[in-house]
Amino acid sequence: MSPTKKCGGHSIITKHKPKPKPARLTVAELKMAKDVSIKKHRFAKSTNIKYDQWLREARTWLKELVETEQSPTIPLGADELGDSFDWTPGELKGAFNSIPTRASPWVLGLFIAYKCFTQKTKVTTAWQIHAAFKQVWETVDPNGRWSGPWRWDHEKGTGCGNPANSQEVECTIDAIKRRDGNEGSHSHSVAMTKQDIDRMVQWSNKLCPDSRLEELGKLSQGEYWKQLPFAVKHFMMRAFATSGFTLWTRNFELAKLQYKHLTLDLKTNDDYRYAHFKVSLLDRKNWAHHQTRDEIIHGHEYQIYEQLENPNINMHFHFLRWLKFSERFIYHRPLEVEDYIFPAIGSNGIARIETPIPHDTIQKWLDKFVGACEINLGQGRLTTHCFRRGGAQYRFMYAHFGKRWSLAVIRWWGGWAEGEHRDTLIRYLLDELYHYEESHGDTLRPISHEADRSFLSKHIEMRPPSKFELREMMVVQTKALEERILTSLTAAAVSNTAVFAALGDRNTGDPGGADYAGPCSRASQTQTTAREMDDIDTDMNAGPADWDPEWLRGENRTTFGMKYRQRKLIAIEYIDRCQQDETVFLTKWLAAREGPKRLLKAITDDLKDRKLIKS
Repeated sequence: MSPTKKCGGHSIITKHKPKPKPARLTVAELKMAKDVSIKKHRFAKSTNIKYDQWLREARTWLKELVETEQSPTIPLGADELGDSFDWTPGELKGAFNSIPTRASPWVLGLFIAYKCFTQKTKVTTAWQIHAAFKQVWETVDPNGRWSGPWRWDHEKGTGCGNPANSQEVECTIDAIKRRDGNEGSHSHSVAMTKQDIDRMVQWSNKLCPDSRLEELGKLSQGEYWKQLPFAVKHFMMRAFATSGFTLWTRNFELAKLQYKHLTLDLKTNDDYRYAHFKVSLLDRKNWAHHQTRDEIIHGHEYQIYEQLENPNINMHFHFLRWLKFSERFIYHRPLEVEDYIFPAIGSNGIARIETPIPHDTIQKWLDKFVGACEINLGQGRLTTHCFRRGGAQYRFMYAHFGKRWSLAVIRWWGGWAEGEHRDTLIRYLLDELYHYEESHGDTLRPISHEADRSFLSKHIEMRPPSKFELREMMVVQTKALEERILTSLTAAAVSNTAVFAALGDRNTGDPGGADYAGPCSRASQTQTTAREMDDIDTDMNAGPADWDPEWLRGENRTTFGMKYRQRKLIAIEYIDRCQQDETVFLTKWLAAREGPKRLLKAITDDLKDRKLIKS
């Protein structure tokens, strides 16, 4: 029955236009359409591009090899390998065609060996070439003739299976794997732990505090361009590291983030009105192959809130601070939808805003940051997955009680689909736990953590401490307190040496090899040093003027008494006699430019001449 619709109270019968019949396609056209669709959707676009590049390069290399070979029937060295390599020139020339020949396995192994041994590339190159040719040959015959292990029937003169799966190719790749394992320091990728990222962000904040954002715009033109690369690197790395640790992104995925993927200035709809922003990740690795249609359409939207209890992984703060920095000093305008959040940065601090930051740059910066803040990785290395693995392990195992996530939340947040291999989650989460529980390398530890008895040895936190544990705790705490007191008492003297060494030329500084102070004015250096008698120490909440007299008596007298007296002499000279005037102080005591020892000797000699102290 034809559908009806009402018009002015009357029903009107309507008729749909008949759909045009699809054009009839031939078998060849249908096959071509199927092949194009399979190639488009079976692998990611970037994977297809990479495979095509390897195929073109390999075929060009083979063409040049055949042209330069004087006797292509028996390649160089083949006479020592047996009669099985007695192929024809045509078979050698067509070794990389869609239909493999008797020469295909040997020539493919030769090309992989050429790339990895001659050109010194890594085993990843071998796997890419192997995968490209395997995919080409196994899709030629719908009946699977070129799938599985490679076999050649000498009697019939025909072969079956995939040349990429031949013994020749597998042996070549195994040799490359062993070479990569035997060379270098056997480094392997490790996870960025919470302690590691705490240390890195704290170190970065100390060198380049957040106040630099306002200070940078007040510098002179020359000083601005001098300081810009340093500030860009630190602000970007803090935002990148905290974002990767929070979102569990691979480094190359986060580098592609654009302003259109953000929704800023949001608040929750409840009474709390929590401030937050959203990040949409639409093209994570392998999502198109594992996610449902609804997940692909909507992607994953992550709501990012403040984490005040964890300032060193507080993406909300560091990410928004980087946006403000980039608008002011990178783009010099408000960000637009196609702008990259992390653009490529030149050595001069100027960005190439049309290009995302390369993975190699992030890796280089990460290596420098890790080395500078002295994170001990042993034989490991933090690479592209370090933030993803570290963030997942932290939320699953190491966060505070009540803050750990379930496997369902872990799977969603990390973008692991229902049908994805469970081995991925095992590798990211449980491998670390297995090594923790099964390792016995800490057997000599005074108090065993008994890792094999409960999850992360949490049963220890629930039992009362033993007498031995209490004694060990007192020993450790007492030692820590002693070290803290010693550090407090001697730090001022050490900084005094550094400050006065910085007053003069570095080449004429104190011969004792004191460390030099950082780039600040001589006035502030002198005033800071001299006023240390009245300053408050950050660790002990007491300046030298407020030191407990007991610290200067008994056994402590020989350790700290002399340091106290030396500092007091210099401070009194600057505060009382020079009235805290730097010009007067430096004019009177030229020895200050030659180092702290010379200055102290000059002041001491003057006091002796005036008979204010004994000779």
